[in-house]
Amino acid sequence: MNEFVWENQYLLGNETVDQQHRELFRLANQLVASKDAQALAENIMLLYQHVREHFHAEEAFMKQHGYPEYQHHVQTHNLMLEKLVEFSHGISQQKPQELDVPGFMHDWISHIAEEDAAINAYFKIHQE
Repeated sequence: MNEFVWENQYLLGNETVDQQHRELFRLANQLVASKDAQALAENIMLLYQHVREHFHAEEAFMKQHGYPEYQHHVQTHNLMLEKLVEFSHGISQQKPQELDVPGFMHDWISHIAEEDAAINAYFKIHQE
């Protein structure tokens, strides 16, 4: 059973971003289901790569549309990436018990519901 469940309330209305967010949930579930250190290391790397690509796309979208909270949003992204680097370091140090994937996902869900939703609201108002 999946620990992290996608819900339609997380939809932002941007198909690309919504698909990337769904994939995040899938990768997080894959991470917590890892059976050994090798799978854990591989899955944290997959999650990290996906998150970097997603942030790059989202940041380009914000910049292209002149989103006024761009710098703040990028700082939030950087903090989330740092957390994933810490996870990876914990795995390499053979301390996987220090991984707080549920906490990270809670922060991410809040980020989607609040900060990413604000991007879409801004874009909808300013696209006309």
